[in-house]
Amino acid sequence: MLRFDPFRELAWRTLPAATQVPFDAERSEDQLVLRFDLPGFAAEDIDVTVDRGVLRLTAERSLDRHDDGVTVLRRERIDGKVSRRLALGDRYDTARVEASFDNGVLTVTLPVAETARPRRVEIASTHAIEAGEPAEDGAAQAA
Repeated sequence: MLRFDPFRELAWRTLPAATQVPFDAERSEDQLVLRFDLPGFAAEDIDVTVDRGVLRLTAERSLDRHDDGVTVLRRERIDGKVSRRLALGDRYDTARVEASFDNGVLTVTLPVAETARPRRVEIASTHAIEAGEPAEDGAAQAA
């Protein structure tokens, strides 16, 4: 009788490397902050562009190659190009995007566009003005 092992298939099996960069997103009233995990990459290997409301991130690296006689038993680290595309629309001021890279984390900060920020709309009471009732500040309205 064979015992069922759901992880048996995964042992030493070569899985395709993930090419889509994982990220976290946080939004406050005035900005969107995106944090992308890029461990093992250098800042000069990363390219961030914003065009027509789309943020594009690409990064490329080449892992060390071994001399003849060395057999690679397993390779899970990403070798080659990774990327991520995010549609931003017109909610963010793409002219003021900032990016920084520290300890394998790329942080991209996008200010919220002034037109996309919530604003309170004042409601005028036309009933009080027409009836000749006093305004909120106590002054009488002329009829």
